[in-house]
Amino acid sequence: MIYKKEIIVFDLDGTLINSAPDLCFALNETLKEINIPVITLQEVMGYLGDGALELIKRGISKYEDVDNYDLEELRLRFLEIYDSCLLYETDFYENVLDSLEKLKQMNFTLAICSNKPELLTKRIIKGLNATDYFKTITGGDTFNYRKPDSRHLEKTILQSGKKIEQAIMIGDSENDILCANALNMPSIVVSFGYSKIPVKDLNATKIMSNYKNLINHIQEINNI
Repeated sequence: MIYKKEIIVFDLDGTLINSAPDLCFALNETLKEINIPVITLQEVMGYLGDGALELIKRGISKYEDVDNYDLEELRLRFLEIYDSCLLYETDFYENVLDSLEKLKQMNFTLAICSNKPELLTKRIIKGLNATDYFKTITGGDTFNYRKPDSRHLEKTILQSGKKIEQAIMIGDSENDILCANALNMPSIVVSFGYSKIPVKDLNATKIMSNYKNLINHIQEINNI
């Protein structure tokens, strides 16, 4: 079957995987070295989506002035710690693997467009035995721009050999949906991710509460 929308682009954290516990651990280990008190998991979930530097700044700013610290040094230290605990607790959300397998069997092209560094994104996907599902994986450092700059999403699609008008974006946050809307692209926002604002206010095409509904949502978009 030929689909109007034949490439599905996923965000990673909060969309395909629940990585918050490992990110929380790495953040607190980093901040402990500069005597910053513990940040809770719930708080960290509200800090995610804009890369390591913003995560660190948000953690510090709860207690101290960020200008008092060498943020680049802390970013590198955070990445070093996080690299050692990528898959302690991180895993796919319920029904993700089944959905990826069904989409592959239906001949959809799949890609990942994440603000996480590309190498870490690929290591996580490899560690979860899912590399073969994805034609293209890009991270926040793949290009000279990243989400919410829509060029990040656009370039990911083009690298996959597809056109913008053939794509659907699936994400959990404002960054993801802003990119899709800027490209006049249909989008699906998950209701269980790390969005800082209610997902109903993100202006996505569809809201998804469980991956068991993904195929239906894609088919509905293809029939519009």
